[in-house]
Amino acid sequence: MAPPDHALWPLETEVIGKTKEKEKPATDALPATYHYYEAARRRAVGNPAEDIPAFLRRELSLGDLAAMMQHLWFAGAKRPAMPLHLHVAMGREITVTDRMDLHLLWDNKGKLFIKPVPRFLLDPAFCRSNLKCMDAGACHGPPADTCQRIPLRVALGFLYTYACLVSSESDFYVANENRLLPCTENEKPLEWADWKILARELLRMYEREPNVIHPRFLRAELRLSRINIIHRFTSLPLFNPYLRGRHNYGSLFRDNLTWMTAATVFVALVLTAMQVVVLDALFHLVKDLPSLLRGQRSRTAPGRTISNAKPEVSA
Repeated sequence: MAPPDHALWPLETEVIGKTKEKEKPATDALPATYHYYEAARRRAVGNPAEDIPAFLRRELSLGDLAAMMQHLWFAGAKRPAMPLHLHVAMGREITVTDRMDLHLLWDNKGKLFIKPVPRFLLDPAFCRSNLKCMDAGACHGPPADTCQRIPLRVALGFLYTYACLVSSESDFYVANENRLLPCTENEKPLEWADWKILARELLRMYEREPNVIHPRFLRAELRLSRINIIHRFTSLPLFNPYLRGRHNYGSLFRDNLTWMTAATVFVALVLTAMQVVVLDALFHLVKDLPSLLRGQRSRTAPGRTISNAKPEVSA
């Protein structure tokens, strides 16, 4: 049996295209517009249909999270995503975000950021045409700017998290209630039976070839406060958090209280240690000062002796 081709889309289950409207263009599954950053971090809005590969690279980008891969152990353990009903039972509030790098991040206020499944990722024909490497040989080297290998692995890892999140009918209900799953072409919710087929196909894909998904998704839920700490010390400018969620100086102080306290304690310990060293040096200086002064006098008058004896009188 030939090994799987990492440059091809491995999923075949169709859950949104089971209608007679096959004359719709491939770009119909794309969003109306998308936001991205140009040079100097200036935000711009683009048309995804004009350059589909560029749109997919931005839509499926992990952003600054990709540079933290070796430090993600600090933010979360290697384990599958917990089912949605368990997150709800733990009191977490599902917050919808379209940023892939925020998917499954949670904060100390109880928010769980989840990216909804884009419609185009459930269209196998679209993914086979657009999420592939143009040159198969290039997949064995560093990815070029036009290579879709990384977006392909991110897309498969993202869908794998949904196979873990939406495990039971209760999870399926929570996902539809929060609009995490797209509607079919006739604007109806997905069928539970169709979702089960797709989820099981995703599990078989992962069991057959675990390396096909991006390693980011091997650690499902990540703590946002830990991500902020990693980002402060691994990116420029320094001490800049990964996600700013504050709107006033009070929230600014609360968000930075932990590391500011740690920095203050560290500086206080350093200054205390320096003070101890200086005081110890001054103590020894004062202690040795008399002997130093006596030695200085003896060096200024060499050979001179003082005698109290009376002069000898000759007879």
